[in-house]
Amino acid sequence: MAAGNLIVMVELRIAQVQGGTTAVQVQQNMGNNPGQGQSSPQNPIMMPLDQFMYFQDAEPVPGTAGAITLANLNTALTAAVTTLAGASGTPLITPTLLAQINAWNTGSP
Repeated sequence: MAAGNLIVMVELRIAQVQGGTTAVQVQQNMGNNPGQGQSSPQNPIMMPLDQFMYFQDAEPVPGTAGAITLANLNTALTAAVTTLAGASGTPLITPTLLAQINAWNTGSP
């Protein structure tokens, strides 16, 4: 395989869960949402309700190929966060989508 650069690929899922759900209850060990890994004991889980949104982004990792640092990865992840939900610019989560997410609390789809 030829040498190349790296990217980070971020998949963000925002989902509504039942009120009162704790962090322990959202740890899932499922094929599409690994939470604890196969070696950890299963905790009681709370599945997301019907409301669900999915976003994705890919950002280049700065640095020298073959010598990437955690700081380089952090830079790429920070860029992904800005792309997804930045306070300025044109984030993927728009005010309209944010209003829809907030409306889930009242039962609105």
